[in-house]
Amino acid sequence: MPRHRPTAGDVVATVLALAVCIGFTLVVRGDVEEVDRDFDGLAVALILLGFAPIVLWRTQPLIPAGCALATVLVGMALGYTFIGPIVFAIGLVGWAASRAETSTTRTLGLCSGLTFAIVVSVKADEQTVLAAIGGFAIGMVPALIGEQLRAERERARAAHELARRVEELRDHDVQRAVAEERLRIARDVHDITGHHLSAIALQSAGAGRTTRDPVARAAFERIHGLTAEALGETRRSLGVLRASEPAELAPPPRLEHLEQLLVPVRAAGLDVRLRVEGDVRELSETAEMSAYRVVQESITNVIRHAQAETVEIVVAYGAQAVTLTVRDDGRGGADARAGSGIEGMRERTALVGGSLSAGAVDGHGWAVRATLPLEERA
Repeated sequence: MPRHRPTAGDVVATVLALAVCIGFTLVVRGDVEEVDRDFDGLAVALILLGFAPIVLWRTQPLIPAGCALATVLVGMALGYTFIGPIVFAIGLVGWAASRAETSTTRTLGLCSGLTFAIVVSVKADEQTVLAAIGGFAIGMVPALIGEQLRAERERARAAHELARRVEELRDHDVQRAVAEERLRIARDVHDITGHHLSAIALQSAGAGRTTRDPVARAAFERIHGLTAEALGETRRSLGVLRASEPAELAPPPRLEHLEQLLVPVRAAGLDVRLRVEGDVRELSETAEMSAYRVVQESITNVIRHAQAETVEIVVAYGAQAVTLTVRDDGRGGADARAGSGIEGMRERTALVGGSLSAGAVDGHGWAVRATLPLEERA
């Protein structure tokens, strides 16, 4: 991410913040009962030096937050009562925490702000305590708002990524269906046309050898040549139809690929738990792909419509069938999930001899349950 230089507006905002910080301290210090050291030129210089990095508040918020905290601690160690700087310092920590990119940095920022507020509250007078508490409260507002916005962005990003993957897999399905149809046509043409052309070629060659009429023999040889040429052209045309044979396409998704599907979803903050019960059994290729798509579509619906925090996926293998259950703790109303691809999932499972049901769970949450038959072995 590029580092942008401070603008003129940032400089003006910094000057105003410094003026308010110093002015607020001068105004309220008269109410402070005990003052260890007068507010002199050193105090002003310390504030100006320590709070000047506020100019970087938009692009590198951790720098002004750290400098502000250090300034207040040094000032307190020298005996100054920094009411204004305390409010600004803790507020900057909260702002820095709200802008941090990683959860570790945000946590450290929040903890440092809270620790600083506690230390100041223990060691300072009543006015300083109130300033620390007020600054911490002010800092937490942008921190909490930033955390919520960040979570929403991550959820939206995960939904977009999952939707993109769904679209890619749908395109893969179309390509695979087209390739399989072309291969079927090629095989049919080869079996039917090729067989008859080969028979004509053989019979014309045999007839040409048995006849004594030179005109007839020439005609049979011509028929044999044209038939052989047509057979060659047919085989070349079938080669074009075989160019997109499914074997050249990426393998279809299976239940064993579910963990890969859930990686971006978990990265977005959704707690997804996958559990496999029973002995893993083999399904037909179509059933495996249908089962995978049911889970994928269900997760997509959770992200888009449920506002859930936890999702539980259970893959239970039985003697004759495998049962998939996707349950979340989000909104469970029927209206909230209507038209969310449920009918498509039901049709997909029906095509492989299975069944699917979906609905609210005890008025809270939603569950999708699909049962697909295992592949029969001879």
